[in-house]
Amino acid sequence: MIDWFLALIILVPAVMLFLSRSFYLLDYLIFISVFNRGIRRYVDWLQGEFNPFSPISLTPLVISGLIFLVVLQNAGQFSDKVSRILQMFAIAIGLGFAIGFLSNGLAAVYALAEYVAPVSVIGFAAMAGGNEQVLDRWVKSVGWAATLACAYGWYQYYTIPEWDAFWVRAVGFEGYLGNLKPTEMVVFSTMAERGPFAGFISFAVIPMILSRRWRNQLGWLAVALIFATILLTFVRTAIITVALATLVYPLLNRGKNTMQIMIALAVVAIGLPLFMNALPSSEKIDERLDTLQSITEDGSFTGRIDIAAYGIGAVLRNPLGSGLGSTGLAGRVNTGGLDSQAVIGDNGYLEILLTFGWIGSACFFYGLALIWINLRDLEKSGHRSDAIMMSKALMVTGAVVLMVGNWLVGPGAIVFCLFVGYAMVPGNKLEELRRLLMALAIIEAQESDTATPQPS
Repeated sequence: MIDWFLALIILVPAVMLFLSRSFYLLDYLIFISVFNRGIRRYVDWLQGEFNPFSPISLTPLVISGLIFLVVLQNAGQFSDKVSRILQMFAIAIGLGFAIGFLSNGLAAVYALAEYVAPVSVIGFAAMAGGNEQVLDRWVKSVGWAATLACAYGWYQYYTIPEWDAFWVRAVGFEGYLGNLKPTEMVVFSTMAERGPFAGFISFAVIPMILSRRWRNQLGWLAVALIFATILLTFVRTAIITVALATLVYPLLNRGKNTMQIMIALAVVAIGLPLFMNALPSSEKIDERLDTLQSITEDGSFTGRIDIAAYGIGAVLRNPLGSGLGSTGLAGRVNTGGLDSQAVIGDNGYLEILLTFGWIGSACFFYGLALIWINLRDLEKSGHRSDAIMMSKALMVTGAVVLMVGNWLVGPGAIVFCLFVGYAMVPGNKLEELRRLLMALAIIEAQESDTATPQPS
């Protein structure tokens, strides 16, 4: 009963924020998405029994549902471009759910919530109407959530809390996550697993590296803490994500912040070896990073190749798709194991194709393409906000990272979705720019008329 009581306690503030139509609802979703699993594990430990259906785990999905209702109630205020993007995602998700519910039962409902959540965040962020104070608060909430989760991750790394060890044994992850001894287990902090945790903090730290305005009060110290924690997750994709975004950002945005990025990279290059040598598990981290130099010989890489080979055949054999609930975490919930389709989430493109089928996937990827087109149109019109530039870098980075995992569901997607949703509705700044250009044109015309000699 404790878990139900706590789930209700968590949801009460969300309902109040929903009723007041507050933009703080997204801040609250960020923190609950990051910390709900940690709370759930502690409660299970207190009760002495692992509850695979704990209602605490569902609280982020319920809060996302409230955000979806806000977006639905305000759908009429969106521009035609934003509405079209949301419609493309809605068609894909609707088709996937219809097929999935018939084939996969309740797992389709769980997966529906996973996909509706990021799309709802896009719409919710678009409703901010270009309010930069709201955007800055959202991004800093992400940064604080990542910083706190990483601080707990180090506590977990050096102590192995009893509630975390209890959960690892209950779900059979002992060995997969390492030995339940200090400094011998990979860090997963307050999340369900090391992959989602690494995915979230890697996306969270990118804005903090690339722009001073999005760092919290701890500044570069928070950036260093997050990056150091990424190493303890042993997830190479997270390292690639941060490095790629850092390099892509100035290339896409006419060299903006190049000097700042070069300084950051120099600090990492100098400080990282010193830091790693001080860690008890530095040899393991060295071995993991060394595989990046010979990735084709790595077992994980060859496993992904096998998954891709299976996935391509499955997509070609099933043009309608397997529907929501057939892959990823929802697929594991449905099957109770790690069968082929459940783990195909190791390739995000194939998971989307297999889930939504040919038609649904076309709508889904067309929605992503429309986001890029809209951002480029805004840029060509003279609007070059930090949000637009960051969104472009995240889109290119995400397109690459999607080859090794479906980051479009889970906490990591929140960072991407709040940026692209906000950037697509620049609000007053674009209107002010247009008015300024019109005023300048009028002044030039008047000056031209004044300078023209009048006939006698």
